[in-house]
Amino acid sequence: MSDDVKIVRQIGKYSVKAIQSKCIAAASCVAIAPNIFKLNEENLVEIIEKGKDEPDNIMLAAQSCPTGAIEIWEGDKRLWPPL
Repeated sequence: MSDDVKIVRQIGKYSVKAIQSKCIAAASCVAIAPNIFKLNEENLVEIIEKGKDEPDNIMLAAQSCPTGAIEIWEGDKRLWPPL
């Protein structure tokens, strides 16, 4: 899976990774955290540059993704999805 398109942004205490090859355009992340996530013209998740939101909201948005296309890291520890 090294060909996956990944977008990584540091947002507050979290490093947020969007894995576009897993995205099915459910847009639950956009509904929960529209200041952080959007769907691009191909209906794939993107992380909004300089987007800000509460850490709990970012985590909820990642947890809402049915395919696990959003990973949340704190330092070198992956918080979501659990390993």
